Amino acid sequence: MCMKKLVCFFLCVVILVSPGSAFVLAEFCPDGYASGDGDEYFVLEGTGRLVGWTISDGEGTISFPVGAESLGRIIVARDAEAYFQVWGSLPDYEILESGNTPNVLQSGRFQMANSGDALSLLSGGQVVQTASWPDELAASNGRVHVFSNGIWDERIYKIGQSRFVPETFTADSVTLFVSPECAYTVISDVVRGSTTTLSISMYEFTHPELAYEVAEAAERGVEVTLLMEGGPVGGFPDGEKGVLNFLTASGVTVCTIESTDKLPARYRFLHTKYLVADGYVTVVLSENFKPSGIPLTGTRGNRGWGAVVRDAEVAAYFNGVFASDFAGYDIYAYTPGTEPLPETWSDEEIIPRFSEKTLYNVLVTPVISPDTSSLVPELIADATESVDVQQAYISAYPDGENAWIAELLKAADRGAVIRVMLDGIYYNTEDDADNDELTAYLNRIGEGVSAKMLRPDTYLTKIHNKGMIVDDEYVLISSINWNFNSPNNNREAGLIIQSPEAAAYYTEVFAFDWNGDYEKDPVTAEIGFDVRWLLAGGVIILLGGLLIYRRRK
Repeated sequence: MCMKKLVCFFLCVVILVSPGSAFVLAEFCPDGYASGDGDEYFVLEGTGRLVGWTISDGEGTISFPVGAESLGRIIVARDAEAYFQVWGSLPDYEILESGNTPNVLQSGRFQMANSGDALSLLSGGQVVQTASWPDELAASNGRVHVFSNGIWDERIYKIGQSRFVPETFTADSVTLFVSPECAYTVISDVVRGSTTTLSISMYEFTHPELAYEVAEAAERGVEVTLLMEGGPVGGFPDGEKGVLNFLTASGVTVCTIESTDKLPARYRFLHTKYLVADGYVTVVLSENFKPSGIPLTGTRGNRGWGAVVRDAEVAAYFNGVFASDFAGYDIYAYTPGTEPLPETWSDEEIIPRFSEKTLYNVLVTPVISPDTSSLVPELIADATESVDVQQAYISAYPDGENAWIAELLKAADRGAVIRVMLDGIYYNTEDDADNDELTAYLNRIGEGVSAKMLRPDTYLTKIHNKGMIVDDEYVLISSINWNFNSPNNNREAGLIIQSPEAAAYYTEVFAFDWNGDYEKDPVTAEIGFDVRWLLAGGVIILLGGLLIYRRRK
């Protein structure tokens, strides 16, 4: 009997707040980019008649024309044309009268204040949902607030950004590789093997040899599209302009993503490093297309990780990311200049220590910033045995705490062994709070947590990696730096590979760097002990023998 009363109670609540339909305030942006915030908007989600449903900001109220209905999602913008200029599509209704878009009904003056205001969704005059800022939600220019799973999402959504969700695929095969040893061979083979399409998303491209490979693909009929960050730190160097000029002249479609005086770009930086070939092959890596990041085989360069995934579903996922980025309001065709293609350049010769390795039927999960970058701290939060991190640098958040480092320390408290390896080149150690200070801090924590810095040496230029190994089973390969902007404001790309074999491969590389084996000679690394001690012993014995001989003589 009690259960029947409970059911009746809930039915009464539904009838009270939802006369013939049910809606939720699913999204809103109070501070748009258009002049006068004409592109501010809100979204109602639900199906049915809109009669009786209103939105109020305390000064004005929005209602809908008689007979208005929703089939799932209703967008109401202040100015339809201003909304269109940013989003590329018209809203369902507008508040002002700017064109042919239907108008909502307005009483009072409804306009969401940028710095602070509140919205109420009412049904039949009764409040069913509220949202306020800055008390409840953060206020900032271009920020979109999204209601998901019964709460306001903490992710920082900006106007025009994508909303990809996590998906895991069983890839046909995955080829693992590392820089400096075998990255160039693997990537150039993928480019040479492309036959129909080649889409490249890259932060920097100054590599003349890879430029030749990409140009040759375009010249043999492959549809090549290159999307670049249009405002990298320090601007475009002449070498990069030369590469883009050369590729444009070779038939490659080159575009940049960048801000203007009126519209900021959707992402702080396009910091991705991936390509998709023929709708089947996806390459994801930590390195830019630069001679130091993808060094010619047998030459010194950065430490970086990468993977080639051969699978149609994974390729479709990354092609979807590429298409979303390429369709934004902040995309511009590159204007060629006169700068020449840079000359071939390579570092000192080395004897490569690692070669690529191919695995089959492997679970892979794309990681896209800012959409799904939360997968990384979630992976750390599930760690029970070990976490190995290799990063170019790790920096504090604006509030002083790095959330991902905090997750590492929680894992250590659970008993996981934590190792963090950072780059030691001068610009990552010259400030008062960068890699050397963080390394010292981590080493003071105690048992279970240790950190090292790798200084430039004869084998590695620097650590540019953004990788992680968890519990000898999961590997992160990505472009995501451990700072605030990279996971929250940049466009980044990565992969989580679930495979003990993949973890073993990268653990061997990590151990090589961690133990400093690069300081030993090639024979030593091959046979497992330092031959130099043997040689030194031989020299000592020889000298001793000569001394005895001379004394006897």
